[in-house]
Amino acid sequence: MTAKIGLGAGPLRVVSSTKDNYVDELSGNPDIVTVALPWLSSRYNWSSVTDFSNVLYQRYYEWTADNVLCSWIETPRVIKMRYDSIYRRTCNRHINDTARGQSLRPLYLNAKPINRNYYWPNNGDSYPEHFYTTTPPYVFYMHIHRDAVVTQVGDVITARTKLVLYTCSHDVTLTSPLGGKLSQIPCYDEVYVITQYWGSAVFHRMIEIVPRLVLCLQFLKEHPEIRILGPEVGGRLAQLLEIIGLDKSRLITGVTRAKTVYQPKATGCGFANAPESQMLSQLYRDYIRRTFPARPRNRLILIRRSRLRRFTEQKQIDEVLERAARDYNLTYTLFIDNPTPSLNDTMMMFHSAVIIVAPHGAGLSNVFSQPGTYVVEGVCNLPHVNLCFQWLTHILGHHWHGVTSRRGCESVVDVSATSVEDAVRSYLRLWMLERS
Repeated sequence: MTAKIGLGAGPLRVVSSTKDNYVDELSGNPDIVTVALPWLSSRYNWSSVTDFSNVLYQRYYEWTADNVLCSWIETPRVIKMRYDSIYRRTCNRHINDTARGQSLRPLYLNAKPINRNYYWPNNGDSYPEHFYTTTPPYVFYMHIHRDAVVTQVGDVITARTKLVLYTCSHDVTLTSPLGGKLSQIPCYDEVYVITQYWGSAVFHRMIEIVPRLVLCLQFLKEHPEIRILGPEVGGRLAQLLEIIGLDKSRLITGVTRAKTVYQPKATGCGFANAPESQMLSQLYRDYIRRTFPARPRNRLILIRRSRLRRFTEQKQIDEVLERAARDYNLTYTLFIDNPTPSLNDTMMMFHSAVIIVAPHGAGLSNVFSQPGTYVVEGVCNLPHVNLCFQWLTHILGHHWHGVTSRRGCESVVDVSATSVEDAVRSYLRLWMLERS
């Protein structure tokens, strides 16, 4: 595709990272340099158990689900988000199978959202075979642009190219964001891009935005003059930056131009990047240990939502979990959203969790828990099935079990207290065996 755009340097083309070989399309472009961190061990017959270079964790655990969710995953084209294709129509119903540590599968390093309009491999029925068998060539990469404009959602436009990384938005149009007023757009010497679509929402901020900083954290600390382009300049994002050692005053937002733009690897919509997420979790947990008094890891946490996607049997679930916590000598804790606890209280609470129970929602986007935490999620029913928290939980080295809502999403998550109790008590028995 070609067109004229506000930078005024001739025909423009759009390059999209939905193409597996999109980096090849950037070759020969004098305005874009790509820097990559290569995979440092064999990419074939790989096992995370013996890999101490490319991923932070070595042990991962089988995730499981109830019969309803497993049946949907095993049946082609039932779930809109195509988890049947992503997981090759396989699903594990046996919660005890989560006890054994295993290697991370290459799938979790390669996968990206399957969307009919943008990325539809093998007619939407499966990824390319190497996604399941071989690690990617790079752990991380970054595109460095000269004299560029960055859009509201983080796409970067140079004189010849608009580079669109695959996120929750995918604007491959050639419409200029400049409105013919290039001189009115703020201009900086150097800008590092972390903004993405929906970036001010809790999940997207925590899991898609902030992780883009961590593999370049030392570089950013050594160059404090580089501004950081985010979806907002204050609030929780500013707090999270300060925790990992970056001054919140560096944040800027909106359409921006710069002499040099650093565009790091983006986060796919609902597909947390493993190395970045693990590193960020480690940074937060190091901060917790340095900053707060030591606390025992002894909590059973129920996330109680008061509005959308609340449990219909909240009272009964509350009762069975409080009883289970008492039976296993755990501290039963409610995490409520009205009012939401402070960031410090949230960090300390989830860092001390043994088990977390929640309906599908942003409360599960915590990266403060210690590896090996047990998570039970009330998963939305069709057509709203979204396993973004299963993905995140797995790559952080946790255990995850999904209990399917019988109806109601997006308004409520209707799971029985009995099904939640069964999953929690199964997990607690495994936890006791692990400790013995």
